[in-house]
Amino acid sequence: SVIDAMLTGEPHPVRALYASGVNIVVTYPNSARTIEAIRSLDLFVVASHTMSPTAALADYVLPKLTALEEEEISFHASGGCLTYTAPAAKRVGEVRPDIEIAAGLMDRLRAGNLLAGEFLPWRNQAELNDYLLTDCDISLDDLRRDGFVPVPQSHGRFGPGSFPTPTGKVELYSETLARLGHDPLPDFVPVQMEGSCAADYPLVLQTGLREKTYHHSRFREQSWARKVSPDPVIFLHPQTADAYGVSDGEWIAIETNVSGGRCRLKASLTEDTLPGVLTTGMGWWRPGTDLPHFGALDVNVNAVLSYGSAHDPVSGSVNTRGVACRLVRP
Repeated sequence: SVIDAMLTGEPHPVRALYASGVNIVVTYPNSARTIEAIRSLDLFVVASHTMSPTAALADYVLPKLTALEEEEISFHASGGCLTYTAPAAKRVGEVRPDIEIAAGLMDRLRAGNLLAGEFLPWRNQAELNDYLLTDCDISLDDLRRDGFVPVPQSHGRFGPGSFPTPTGKVELYSETLARLGHDPLPDFVPVQMEGSCAADYPLVLQTGLREKTYHHSRFREQSWARKVSPDPVIFLHPQTADAYGVSDGEWIAIETNVSGGRCRLKASLTEDTLPGVLTTGMGWWRPGTDLPHFGALDVNVNAVLSYGSAHDPVSGSVNTRGVACRLVRP
């Protein structure tokens, strides 16, 4: 909706954007449209620790700390433990964490009487850490010494007989979805392959496959990661490869029925992917190259996806996991 507002001014104009720690040119569906929206802005500011395709479009790039340079306190994702992360390296140059960048921007806005509200009561990570440990018997020194402190944990409203559902139970059949007119049970909805679509786009593109080398679009600039995983890979069944005359390791191109773009990927034959299905990951770009937008419109699968395709009626999530596509020669 924000991309739409940048381009159309509806439901209200968006003329400036501050993006921190994200690479939306690569990670949003329809990369070409995202680039068009960014270029339409009067001001675009990015906080980043690397020159990503998104940062390269910015009017100003603010150097941002990596997680290895920050001190952080957090409640462990699996619960029952408070963890501490020590900075593994000292700051170099003018890099700052998000909280200090935000505090500085708010200072400038406040000086110009442009601040709508005081949304950030802390000036830096140290003040936030002190706040997080307020009214508890865990000290920062204990965390720094041990790295973690076990803490008691209750299940809260998820205790016995207290699930916040109409039945008070774990619902495999959702009474709420049924009341709203949706399918109350999980179901598989196949890709619509009918009429001319089936003839022109006879294959199914499945995205979202995770690579251990990378995390979304991150670490692409690391030489060790590129050595392990140098190219974007798309998996296809040997039967599909035979039907299209594709060899293992060959570069192929993919087009879909939802975007005018095309992306190039390296074929990898496997029986783990169903015949007629092409499976790949996301987040690919080429740091340090002369390719336009570092390859965001070339080796990035989001170049062939779109926010305008079918949406899930319950969550509103756009369909990027089962899209009609075709295989072409690059």
